[in-house]
Amino acid sequence: MKKLLLIEEDTDTREMVAFTLENNGFEVIKGNKSVSVDDVISMRPHVVIIDPSGDKLCAGLKANDLTNPVPVIIYSASLNADKVPNKCGADAVVAKPFELEDLVHLASRLAYKN
Repeated sequence: MKKLLLIEEDTDTREMVAFTLENNGFEVIKGNKSVSVDDVISMRPHVVIIDPSGDKLCAGLKANDLTNPVPVIIYSASLNADKVPNKCGADAVVAKPFELEDLVHLASRLAYKN
């Protein structure tokens, strides 16, 4: 089972996304914006999904040799969502609103590519 770290501040969204991912074979660790690069190193997720408030964490993960290989997905409602990967080094971005099934497929593809 692949482990996924989900960082989402909105409780309802976090629970809905986590439920869907768990029902699709992921072990989901739920986090918030206080998660650090060191926390991620100790959690050892196969994929990290972050809401836009976590772009500093994303940049930190991509700057660290231990966490750089871990795929990071950012989901964003920003009109500039397509610029998010360049800003922090994310591997993928999903624009809100999105279909949960699309997020599951993307997370699966990234988790199993390594």
